[in-house]
Amino acid sequence: MGEHGADAEHKLTEERLALLSVLQELTVAALDLLDPNKPADDFLDRVAERLGCAVALWLQSDARGQVCLQGSSGLSAASRQLPLGGLTQDSLSYPELASPGLVRWSVPIEAAGPASSVLLLYFDREPHLPRQYRGMVERLGGVLRTALIHRQLFARTLESERALQHERDFSSAVLDTARALVIVLDPEGRIVRFNRACQEMTGYSFEELRGAYFWTRLQPPEEAARVARNFAVLAEGRGFEQAENHWLTRGGERRLISWSSNVLRGESGAIEYVIGTGIDITDHRRAEQERDQTFQREQQARARAEEQEGRSALLAEASGLLTGSLAPEDALRSVAALTVQRFADWCAVDLLGGSHACQRITEARSEALRATSPARMQCALPDLNAAHGPGRVLRLGEPEFCPEGCAAMSLGCVRNGQALTEVVEFQSWISVPLLARDHALGALTLARLEGSGPYGPADFALAQELARRAAMALDNARLYQQAQLAVGLRDEFLSIASHELKTPVTSLQLSVQGLMRLGRTGALRTASVEAVTHSLEVIERQAKRMAKLVNTLLDVSRIHAGRLELEFEEVDLAALVRDVAARFAPELATSGTRLLVHADTPVPGVWDRSRLDQIVTNLLSNAIKYGEGRPIELRVEGDAVMARLEVQDQGIGIPAERHARIFRAFERAVSSRHYGGLGLGLHIVNQLVERLGGSVRVESETGQGATFTVELPRRGPTASPAVDPAVQEGP
Repeated sequence: MGEHGADAEHKLTEERLALLSVLQELTVAALDLLDPNKPADDFLDRVAERLGCAVALWLQSDARGQVCLQGSSGLSAASRQLPLGGLTQDSLSYPELASPGLVRWSVPIEAAGPASSVLLLYFDREPHLPRQYRGMVERLGGVLRTALIHRQLFARTLESERALQHERDFSSAVLDTARALVIVLDPEGRIVRFNRACQEMTGYSFEELRGAYFWTRLQPPEEAARVARNFAVLAEGRGFEQAENHWLTRGGERRLISWSSNVLRGESGAIEYVIGTGIDITDHRRAEQERDQTFQREQQARARAEEQEGRSALLAEASGLLTGSLAPEDALRSVAALTVQRFADWCAVDLLGGSHACQRITEARSEALRATSPARMQCALPDLNAAHGPGRVLRLGEPEFCPEGCAAMSLGCVRNGQALTEVVEFQSWISVPLLARDHALGALTLARLEGSGPYGPADFALAQELARRAAMALDNARLYQQAQLAVGLRDEFLSIASHELKTPVTSLQLSVQGLMRLGRTGALRTASVEAVTHSLEVIERQAKRMAKLVNTLLDVSRIHAGRLELEFEEVDLAALVRDVAARFAPELATSGTRLLVHADTPVPGVWDRSRLDQIVTNLLSNAIKYGEGRPIELRVEGDAVMARLEVQDQGIGIPAERHARIFRAFERAVSSRHYGGLGLGLHIVNQLVERLGGSVRVESETGQGATFTVELPRRGPTASPAVDPAVQEGP
C-alpha cells in the first residue's frame, strides 16, 4: 500500500474514532433522559453542538395523535409556547424555522405501542459532515428509543409509587376518620395496624400495641383463650368470623364489641393479613338491656295490675253473693263455685257446729280437676287433731299456706282406683279460717293442680280477705237469725209474761175490789172474819206470785248484765234439799205428787246459799210442773271434790233435739199454751250453776221423764274468795 493509501487509511481511522467519541458522548448524555423529571433540552443542546445544528427538536405524539415537544435546542421561550400541528416540517410554525435554505434531518425513533417519536435536526445549509455521521445519527435514534422506553417505564414506576403512596395516605385517612374500630393483624395474631377509633376507645396508642398479640393485650383473661382459638381457625382460612367480644381499656373497663373478621390473601393465595372491624355496642347493649328491663317491669306491673284487677273483681263478685243472701250456706256454695272458675281447682268450705263437730258445707271442683279426677275422687272431712291442713286451721284458728311441694295428704283427697287408692296431688294449697269476733266459724280451703301455677303471697292475702268477708257474712247471717229468733222469743215472752202477770193481777184486783165494795157499803163491819181473811190470803198469794215473777226477770237481767253478786259460805247441800222439799209439801199435796228425797248424808261445800236454794227450787218446780203427778226423786251424792244433785221425774220428757235449747232464755220444750211460766227457770239454773263453777245436764226422751243432774265443785268456783281450809275439805 502506498503512502497516499496509508494516509487515507489513517484519516479514516481518525474519523471513525471521532465518530465513535461523539456517539459515546451523546449516548452518555442520553442516559440522563432515563429520569422523566429531567428535561431533554440539555441532551439536544449537546447534539446541536456536536453536529452543528441550528435547531434540534424532539417531538412525540400519543395514541390520539396529540403532539408534544419533549425537548428542543435553538428555540426561544416564546416559540416553545406556540401550539404544534403535526410531526411534519410544514406543520411547524416556529419562527426559527422560517429562514430560507434550512436543511432538515429527520430521524424517526421507534416507540412501544401506538405512540411515535421523531428527532428533527435543522442546519443552516447542507452540513459538511462525513457520510458516517448520518449513520451515527440513526444509531443515536436507537439510543433515544431505548432511553424513551426506560423513561416511560420509570415514569410509570414513579406514577405507580405516587398512586400507591396516595392510596396509602387515603386508606390511612379513611381508617383514622372512620368511626368503626379497625385492626389489622398478621397471620400470627400480632397487631399491624390500629386506627384512631381503636386508640380513642382503648386508650392505647398504636406504638404501644404494635407487634403485640391481640388477645393478650385487649381481651379479658377469661376470654383470651377462646379468642385465640377462633383466630387460629380464621387464620387457617376456614371461615369468616362474626361475634361479640369484650375489650379491655387501659383503665380496665370492659367494652362490648360487635366484631367481624376476614382474611386478605396475597397473589400466592397465602393469608397475609387478618382484618377486623367492629363497633362498640356497650352503650347500645346497655340501653337495650335497660329497655328490656323497663319493658319487663312494665309487663310485670301490667300483669300484677291485671291480677289485682282480677282479684278485686273476684272479691267484689263474692261480696255481692255473700251480702245478697241471708242464707249463708247457699252464698258459700256460690262463692266456692265462683272461686274454682277463677282462682282454684278445688275449694271446700267447712263449718264448726255444736260440740266442735265439723260439717262440710260445699266442695267445688274445676273442669281441669274433673277431667283428671272423675266422680270417684273423694275428700274426707278435716281431722281436728291433724298436724296440718284444714283440721289444724279449724282447731287453732290460724291460716296455713303451702306454696309448693307440701304433702297433699293433708287435704284428704284420694282417688279410689280398681287396684289401689292414690292421693290427689295438688301443687299448692291454702287453708284460712273464717274468723268472726276472734272465734273460728269454719275454714276455707283452696288448692291448685300442677300446671295452674303455685299460689303466691298475693293469693294468700286474697284468700284471707275472701275468708274474712265470708266469715263476716256468715256471722251477720247468724246474728240476724239469732236476732230474729230473739225477737220471736221476746214477743212470745211478752205474751207469756203479760198472761202470767195478768192472772195474779186480775185475781188481786177482784179481791181488792170485793173488800172495797164491802167497805163502801159498810158491810165490812158485819162481814165474817173468814171471808175477809180469805180475800187477804188471795191478795197475799197473788202479790207473792207477782213478786216471784219480777224477781225472776230481775235475776235474768242481773245475770246477762254481769251484776249478779254471790255470797259464798259453807252450805250443806243435803240439808238445803230437805228444806226445799219440806217447803214444797203443800204444792206436792195439791198436785198429788209423791216426792222421794235421798239426802241423808251431809254434803257440805262453799256456795251461795240463796242461789243454791234457787237452783233446787227451780228444778223441783220444773219436775212438779211437767211430772204429771207421777213420783219425783231428789238425790244428793258427792265425793271429796264434787257434789251431785239429781232431780228425776216421770213426766212428759224432752225430745233429744231440744236438750240444749231448754237452758236458753225464754226457751221451753212444750207449748206455752199448755204449760204456764216464763220459760226462764232452767235458764237461771244453768247460769247460776256456771257461776258456782259447776255444770248441769239433762237425760231424757219423749214420754220417758227427765233427769237433771247438777255437779258443783265443793270448794267453790276458782274465782271464789278464800275460805277456811277445814270447810273446803268437806267430809
